Amino acid sequence: MRNSTGHPEAGRATTRQQHVRSHGRRAKKALFITCTEAALSPVNLTRIGPDRLFELRNLGNIVPKSRANIISSDMAAIQYVLRDPSLRDIIICGHSGCTAVSFLVDRRNTSLPAAVRRWLATANSRAACENAAGKGVRGVLSRSQIDIAARAHLAVQMANLLEYPAMAERRATDGLRLHAWFYNEMGQVESLPSQDYLNSIA
Repeated sequence: MRNSTGHPEAGRATTRQQHVRSHGRRAKKALFITCTEAALSPVNLTRIGPDRLFELRNLGNIVPKSRANIISSDMAAIQYVLRDPSLRDIIICGHSGCTAVSFLVDRRNTSLPAAVRRWLATANSRAACENAAGKGVRGVLSRSQIDIAARAHLAVQMANLLEYPAMAERRATDGLRLHAWFYNEMGQVESLPSQDYLNSIA
């Protein structure tokens, strides 16, 4: 594409200059963690350009607990991003009608592949989901029950994230901000009160 001078390199030079300037002032970045099946666009929701947004998707927007003896690409990705000094925000976004959460609550489902069962166990949220949906739930869960459980699940994932070794230092020294979002069935984003996930640490 040519700019007004008619020289194709002029536009590229301008782009390079902008790139240098943005690096000089260290453009702020964010990490967005959400579910594989969530029908949402992190770029559209956050209004953050793809060059400044790390995206991590997995089944159930799960944040595995940080453990030195576990090999996990999700854990590695989070630990890697936490080392980026430009990181200013981390968002974990759950969603309405989450299939992963329904699997966590419905213990009668024995047809899940073993790898899926093991992955869901890393969420550490089954008890919180069951308590939220109602003890002794029988039959098919309603959409509202699943969504209540999904919010509880989201709180536990934020609590898991807060236990990563680098989190305390980044929050204290860099003012790293945490956000727990829930994408509801109306296509609206709800923000989970911080006390909900701080209580989940205990």
